Amino acid sequence: MRAQGNRPLSAITPRDIENALYAKGGHGAVNDFKALRPVFEHVKRLGFIARNPLVGIEIDRPVPNELPTADADDIAAFIKRWEVGTVERLIFDLGLYTGAARADLAVIGRHNIKGNVLIFNRVKTGVPSYVPITPELRAVIARTPDISPTFILSKWRKPYQPQSLGQRFEDAAVAAGMKARLHGLRKAFCVYWAENGKTVHQIAAMAGHLTLKEVERYTRAADREQIVRLVMGEV
Repeated sequence: MRAQGNRPLSAITPRDIENALYAKGGHGAVNDFKALRPVFEHVKRLGFIARNPLVGIEIDRPVPNELPTADADDIAAFIKRWEVGTVERLIFDLGLYTGAARADLAVIGRHNIKGNVLIFNRVKTGVPSYVPITPELRAVIARTPDISPTFILSKWRKPYQPQSLGQRFEDAAVAAGMKARLHGLRKAFCVYWAENGKTVHQIAAMAGHLTLKEVERYTRAADREQIVRLVMGEV
């Protein structure tokens, strides 16, 4: 509206609105469009204008930046850079084999093991995750302290804060030349189980997803066969 100066409302055309929104762009343009449409509709009802100039205008909504899935190159690069026995590798392995987010990785431990399943409520949503303890995951758990509040401990033998854990992994990923971050391992976890015949509903239960759409989006990742082979240690 500010771009139109003191012009009467009846003189503002759809092209004027489009030009102003295009100049602004992004989420700001979307928000302005949503706010202005009912305003002009109200002005029309009052009789000040004959037509709402926003009717018929289509605005492109910005596409959110999708966090990358850890692909085969990422996984291979990290494994090559960080050896078993380092905290960085432990965070990586647990993230890959549990699909847990950083807030969950900071709190899960042996107390979450129920038979052959790792069960925990996601910190972010409270939705339970039921992760099968595969031979690979069992081997990772065996590398963690027997008596410990969490699988991952700092050098002071205390659990990490989620932000600190995430930062440590990000630094390690950069050092390894890995594009993806912890969330990318979560996506790779979903890809792995999709390629091993699990249904969307089953993967949602493992990963603690609120919606099936999330899982469907994750499992459309490329290079799936190679990811699965790396997870299984066949490469």
